[in-house]
Amino acid sequence: MGKKNKSPLTPMDFQLGSGGVIPSTQEAFGPNKEFSGNIRKEESGATAEFKKALGTQIDVEIGELKQFPSDKEFFVFIIQYFVSDKEYKARDLDNMAKTMLDLLKGRFYKDDGQVKTLLVGKKMEKRVPKNFIYFALKEMKDDRDIDALKISGLERSVTLFNEQVAKGLC
Repeated sequence: MGKKNKSPLTPMDFQLGSGGVIPSTQEAFGPNKEFSGNIRKEESGATAEFKKALGTQIDVEIGELKQFPSDKEFFVFIIQYFVSDKEYKARDLDNMAKTMLDLLKGRFYKDDGQVKTLLVGKKMEKRVPKNFIYFALKEMKDDRDIDALKISGLERSVTLFNEQVAKGLC
């Protein structure tokens, strides 16, 4: 019988799950004919309603946690489960991430620049047979990187960089 390789789960400082689908926040900057620049378009009603509803749920769950909002850096993990293949294929991770980051700012961290590592995924999973949003945050209390980043290839990226420097490519 072989040994099971179970890596320990990274402990998180906060996690929450909620039914539904994260609406896309399009960084909808469009040209403004009155001046030479771009302006941000109004947020859709669905996005505003989502942020209000989930924001209220987060505020209740945070309760009296004194450490938030924090000045520290954060690891943020977001996963959206879908039941519809059509909706799964139509949703862009970057837009869903922006919606969630906007929602979390001011509650957990003061500025988006404090998000050191962001891991976002979407999935269809038989064990989660409804549209479901899960997110978790971990305050980075030191210079160590989160396990997910190490596993994903942090050291490989440093090695590749050094190889390219040696070849004069960087």
